[in-house]
Amino acid sequence: MSHRSLLGQITFPLIILFVIMATGLFIIYCEITDKNSARVEQTLHTNLAQQIIQYSDGLQQGEISKTALKPAFHSLMLLGPSYEIYITDNQGNLLVYAAEPSKIKRNTINIKPLDNFIEGASYPIYADNPRSKNQQKLFSTAPIFKDNQQIGYVFVILGGDKYDNIVRNLALDSDLYKILAALIIFFALALAVLVFIFARIVRPVSQLDKDMTNFINSDFSTVSKLAPRQYAANEIINLHNNFSSLENKIHKQLTQIKSTEQLRREMLSHISHDLKTPLASLKGYLETWLLQYPEAAGSDFIQVAQKNANQLQRLVEQIIELAQLDSNTVSLYQEPVAVAELAQDVLSKFQLQAEQKNITLSVEPKDPSLQAIADIAKLERVLTNLVDNALRHCQSGDSIKIHLQPKDNQLIISIADSGVGIPKEDVDRIFDAHFRAKNTVNGQQGNSGLGLAIVSKLLSLHHAKISVSSVLSQGTTFSFSLPTSASI
Repeated sequence: MSHRSLLGQITFPLIILFVIMATGLFIIYCEITDKNSARVEQTLHTNLAQQIIQYSDGLQQGEISKTALKPAFHSLMLLGPSYEIYITDNQGNLLVYAAEPSKIKRNTINIKPLDNFIEGASYPIYADNPRSKNQQKLFSTAPIFKDNQQIGYVFVILGGDKYDNIVRNLALDSDLYKILAALIIFFALALAVLVFIFARIVRPVSQLDKDMTNFINSDFSTVSKLAPRQYAANEIINLHNNFSSLENKIHKQLTQIKSTEQLRREMLSHISHDLKTPLASLKGYLETWLLQYPEAAGSDFIQVAQKNANQLQRLVEQIIELAQLDSNTVSLYQEPVAVAELAQDVLSKFQLQAEQKNITLSVEPKDPSLQAIADIAKLERVLTNLVDNALRHCQSGDSIKIHLQPKDNQLIISIADSGVGIPKEDVDRIFDAHFRAKNTVNGQQGNSGLGLAIVSKLLSLHHAKISVSSVLSQGTTFSFSLPTSASI
């Protein structure tokens, strides 16, 4: 049973509460018992000190003689071995006592409790024990008079050192320990019963928790069929039934979504493939017409049509590629790739376009030894899409740089441009296939956005994540990392 489980969070505080209650009850019982015992003891011996005076001719006459009284005290203590008898003056100074002087720890006691006793204060009353520096004991006392003037007190300790020693020796046989044992047994049984009850209440909740965990771990495809136990509370049964209904509904909706998504991908794939043939034919006729009649009237319109046909063909190819990536049927053939050489090859494809726009392309460092483990064709596609995206957002005089940096068995690949940048609110959405950014150059229409979506999915196949940082009018940097050949 874990302390973080529901049963543990109920049981452990309950155990602590029971221990505190049992301890508190035992302490209260002991205090009440001790107080009642002390009250009875002091009540029974209220007149003890007065009786000692009555049976002593010297004390009746107010004569305090250590020599005369010591034998009498000794005899009385033999008759009552739990008593310790002292004579004090009015200030509480000890005058006569039967104990050995070495046992006396203080020669003066506080007389206020003695006066309270004589005045009839409620019991129990405690006074200083001469045989201890800080202990107080039950007592009986009476004043000593001479010529109608009080000259001292007879002070009798009830339950002296001998009494305390006997109590300590017989402590294990005391009824208090029997009561404590009974309390422990009672609370242990009560706790066991409560834990059993709570366990029966919590078990259906634990079962429901396991069902929910299994449902989540199965990607919401495994529906539990276990019914709650018959002894479960009505609320638990209702909760379990509601969860079962929720499971069935989520499973049904998820199945419908997957089916719809699969149909969408298949439809896109079919449409794209169906478009490829007429597009190829259209491009062929347009190119043929331009070759045969380059100076004919309306050739400008044909060139515009050819440009749009090329863009449509690229879009169809991207849709087909994205559909294939979404179908999770694309496999990787990973091998060591000289990234600097691959990057230079990619930039070569865009060199003419870059020169026409007066944009500088570069790779740093041009080190053929910098290798990464990747599928070379798909890595080329990633670099191509990123450079193509950068070119569309750069103006005359800007630059595009592919930077390579080895670090901790990883090769960090960055594609940085000094173009128009990306608005802050668009940064988190640029890899969404359905999002079109607003950062156009010279009023050009924004791209479809499929290129960056393809980049993100291709890098996901490599278990790599792409990040982007951008500042408007200063440029954008895309970065990702791949394992180097040293890490395999």
